[in-house]
Amino acid sequence: MTLITSTHFASVAASGTDWRDTSKKLLEQLETIRTDADGFNLGFLYVTDILASDLASILTLFKSVTGIKHWVGAVGMGVATTGMSFIDQPAISAMIGRFDPENIKSFHTTSSAENPLPQDVYPWVKAHTPLLTLVHGDPTSHAHPEWALAHLGQSLSSFVAGGLTSSRTEHIYIAGDIQTEGFGGVMFDQEIAVSCALSQGCKPLGRQHIITRCDDHIILEIEGRKPSDVFTETLQRMIKDKTGQDPNTPISHKSIPPEFQALFRGDVHVAFPVTGSDTGDFLVRNIVGIDPDDGYMAVNHRMKQGDSMMFVHRDDQTVTADLSHTLVGLRKRVQAETGQFSPKGAIYISCVARALTEFSPGIRGGEMALVREIIGDIPLAGFYAGGEISAGRLYGYTGVLILFL
Repeated sequence: MTLITSTHFASVAASGTDWRDTSKKLLEQLETIRTDADGFNLGFLYVTDILASDLASILTLFKSVTGIKHWVGAVGMGVATTGMSFIDQPAISAMIGRFDPENIKSFHTTSSAENPLPQDVYPWVKAHTPLLTLVHGDPTSHAHPEWALAHLGQSLSSFVAGGLTSSRTEHIYIAGDIQTEGFGGVMFDQEIAVSCALSQGCKPLGRQHIITRCDDHIILEIEGRKPSDVFTETLQRMIKDKTGQDPNTPISHKSIPPEFQALFRGDVHVAFPVTGSDTGDFLVRNIVGIDPDDGYMAVNHRMKQGDSMMFVHRDDQTVTADLSHTLVGLRKRVQAETGQFSPKGAIYISCVARALTEFSPGIRGGEMALVREIIGDIPLAGFYAGGEISAGRLYGYTGVLILFL
């Protein structure tokens, strides 16, 4: 457990035997840097799902001890901090920040997509430009959370980023108080300098295809062919590219030489390119099932005829390579735009599927060690989500980094 501070933020994380023990460790560290006039007025609080039932007590204690009334955060199967993460154990990651109260606005909504914001938010939105909106939500409270998020971003004209809870118990999050449904978080206006980046973590396999026939979430035909045939052909080409084997060789674990078998550890998914993206972003969705007779493919995504799609592969190498590329690119972008790279704090939200990624031996400590190596020793809090949010879109298998500059 290490307390990290900057001019505007302080973060700390720890694991313990229960919520009281863990909270005590964090609060004792935070109190060492507090003064009567320090101005800290917003807290970020993430807890592992083992402590989900105790989150109300944790939040009450943090409010009481710190004197900070406004908090945002969520439950995840893991939490992140500067240089490390805590998975599958009682743990808390917290960060406190100092902002001009006029430049931030907390909110929570359970409204429909047609009217996504509570009425008391609109006066602030009218008087300010919400450059960034950090949002969390319950993935089980909306039939189609991606639609609700899209409407939220449009209503605010804001860059919406964050993550949905991931939990084996209660799906709850913090937006002022404990919330059990809808979306909520905090808006930051244009006076607060931020920069965001999205790491996809998956590598495209082959070219894009056109869905020529579908029914809601079932792909019936890809460019006049059975989806299963296109999928098999893609995997065979992957074997050819990586091993030099004949692409017509039947796919089986035994047919792959031992020295190449590690290349195929991971997952293959369907991805949908984001229309108009200048960075080649795509939405990764799980393949739910494949009909062995008709070759139909069920995907966790609503589609329409004419949509573009492709297959992507994810393993520790693709996650590491893309995260490194993304973070280095972010450093260069901030340096070019501001003349320096000295962020004051950060929020990092990663996919729960990446929590157990086996990073290559050269990167000790997993992805959070890589973030620290490239971004630096700055206060950071975050969690492993059940869906990551960037630009108002719901992603999967990604990492979202928010830097406060």
